[in-house]
Amino acid sequence: MSGIVFQVDTPRVLSILANEIYDSSLAMLRENIQNAYDAVRERFVVDGKLTDGGMITVKIEDRNVSIADNGIGMTEEVLRENFWKAGSSGKRSDRARLAGVVGTFGIGAMANFGVCSRLVVETRAFGQEKVLRSVAELENLKIGEECISFEAVNGTRDFGTTITASLDDRSTMSVSQAIEYLKPYVRMLPVPVLINGTLISTEEMGDFVKGRNFSHVRTQRWTDHVLSAEFSVHVDPNAQVLVLVTNVKAGETELSGSMTLLQAGGQLMGLRSLFGLAPIPAAGHYRFGGFANLSFLHPTAGREALSRDSIEQVNRLINLAEHAASVAIADLPIADRSNAFLSWIVPHNRYDLAKNITISAHPGGHNLALGALKETVVQHAYLYYAGTVGQVINTFANENCTVLQVSQNNPRRRVQTHFVSEILKIQQVPAAPQILKVYSGDDLDLAEASVLLKIASTLRDDYLIPSAEVQFADITHNVTVLVEKNGDTPRISIAHSSPAIAPLIGVFTTAYSLFGQFIKDYVRVNIYPSIQSFVPSSTKGGADALRKLLLKSREVYRYEQADRGEVEGILGEFLSGEKSFANLLNEARTKVRPQTQRVSAEQVGRIETELPGIEESPAAFSQPDQSTTGEEYNASPPIVRDTVVSNMKILTTSEHYPLLNNFTMFLGVSDKLMNSEGEFFRRPHTTRIIWGGQRVVYIFTEETETLSLYYDIELKGQIQKSKTGGGMFPTTTLVTNGRVFIPIPEILAENFQVASAPKEFFVRFDVLNASIESAPK
Repeated sequence: MSGIVFQVDTPRVLSILANEIYDSSLAMLRENIQNAYDAVRERFVVDGKLTDGGMITVKIEDRNVSIADNGIGMTEEVLRENFWKAGSSGKRSDRARLAGVVGTFGIGAMANFGVCSRLVVETRAFGQEKVLRSVAELENLKIGEECISFEAVNGTRDFGTTITASLDDRSTMSVSQAIEYLKPYVRMLPVPVLINGTLISTEEMGDFVKGRNFSHVRTQRWTDHVLSAEFSVHVDPNAQVLVLVTNVKAGETELSGSMTLLQAGGQLMGLRSLFGLAPIPAAGHYRFGGFANLSFLHPTAGREALSRDSIEQVNRLINLAEHAASVAIADLPIADRSNAFLSWIVPHNRYDLAKNITISAHPGGHNLALGALKETVVQHAYLYYAGTVGQVINTFANENCTVLQVSQNNPRRRVQTHFVSEILKIQQVPAAPQILKVYSGDDLDLAEASVLLKIASTLRDDYLIPSAEVQFADITHNVTVLVEKNGDTPRISIAHSSPAIAPLIGVFTTAYSLFGQFIKDYVRVNIYPSIQSFVPSSTKGGADALRKLLLKSREVYRYEQADRGEVEGILGEFLSGEKSFANLLNEARTKVRPQTQRVSAEQVGRIETELPGIEESPAAFSQPDQSTTGEEYNASPPIVRDTVVSNMKILTTSEHYPLLNNFTMFLGVSDKLMNSEGEFFRRPHTTRIIWGGQRVVYIFTEETETLSLYYDIELKGQIQKSKTGGGMFPTTTLVTNGRVFIPIPEILAENFQVASAPKEFFVRFDVLNASIESAPK
């Protein structure tokens, strides 16, 4: 029987083998540098630590590439049995393992011939004198034949190896391409790697976050019962997390290496002994990027990816790092700004860590930490609301009951909802509150009836609601003000037991001169948010009416002390049941007398003197803090003191009153603006202020954003360039009889300080309408 000779086209087989593993000349270069690095480690690692002295030099000239190292070099046996013999590796020895070498495959020189036509090796083994030289030509290679030259040559050279490769006609390589490709693999090597004189290594993992202001939070060991490690958690002011992973163990076995994990840090690069292997597909809420330098990482053939087992082990450590980060930052206020932390809580059911997550609390729209609510939930009434309708919030939120408004965005919404409902056991806002009892005239005393009358007249005169029905009632769910629609007008029920009413009754009895202004503050703070839809200026038609109203003068009405006796007579008829509340309100209108407006000279006065009682006002208006909520301020009514006549142009105070939103200086607008457009300021409006150079520009916009009034102040002096700025501010307009005062931001206070000489300003103003333009004044 005849046989068939087994034949192999050696160059073709080598080409196929190499191209399957290394698909470019750059990949070939990477593998030879990795072999050079392994050789350096085998020579310079002492007691498990790499000492100084190693060097790798790459030169790229035309189509020749040389890689030189001063590592351990190769003996004749290693050169014959390992380097030129595919499938054999000398890196599986105990010495190699102790040195922490990177390569293990043992493919050797053969893979170079996927892109090379000629390979020259010159080497001197550590501790030996002779230099060995070996040359292989691709076209001469034959399996099983002596086709590679080998000789000992004369000459002196340091220990180590130089490999010079001649690229084939299909392969190209430039210096810039080589640097860009190799840097991710060699940047962290503690051994200098130079390509045509350019250093591309010796970076440190700490350089990855250089310039970032990270603070250490906690170091703790965590385990998932397969792997364990120490996790050092750091955070920066932007709530970004850095986790350093060290002392990794598999059971009781120590695994060499560490990880540097940065939240949203981009690619996570796998390394072994600091040599880059391949990017790791890392999952997780924190999107950790950085470096995983671990001895158990194994690349697939070609090193374009890591083995499945390697990836699984790394992701175990990432899961532990996320746990460590979440537990560490849970105790910090910055946890509230970490969306990654919030998203981690939900699938891990660790709502107990959400104590520093805040929730919007009403009235006021300020933020409260969920953990802090545990201390007050027993003593104070709370409800939570998952919607966005302001009317619902205004109905249930008051001094007796705080409404916690859940965020509309997940994962914050899920965390807040679970915490308040399952941990704090807070009930959701009910469908609607109920009125249990309405107090009639014969249930009230003189002071209580006066409060109702003054509230109704304030709604009529200041908010253009002519026939509001106001009553005291007992209301469920701690609601203090309930507004219901009664035809085209509102029926306003005020909780008879509301703590806000007691100060009003007290001032009626003891300081009647302050009674009217206290009522105005009460309406502004407690009732206006619930009746906005009934106020004419809150509609498009109302804005048009306001524009027309600005074209004529408006009479301002107030109750004088001398009027009290006449009004008390009417109240007596109401209290006895002889007159209805509507008749009472109509008749009261005829008992007041108009007051004319008066304008004074420009002066400076104290707020406490010019606006008596402002510091004693029981109302404390609160709007959302833009710095924490990111929301704009809503249109708000002014603070009305139309029983006060002030001769001042600037009002100051050294105190920070909540009613004044902590402003300490107010500027009276010009006489011309007051006379022609003063009515504008009596309507709810927003306030924006912009300043720079010599200009301070106020932009007031009424509620529908149809009408805006700008007030442009030109100073004689310059505002410091560093103070240039602007933004939206809580509306804090003060309206007196004949004067309107607008707030001055604290940063500008010195520009409005008046010394011995008068302070002069030049002003321009205009009312702008979306469809009607007016000329500047």
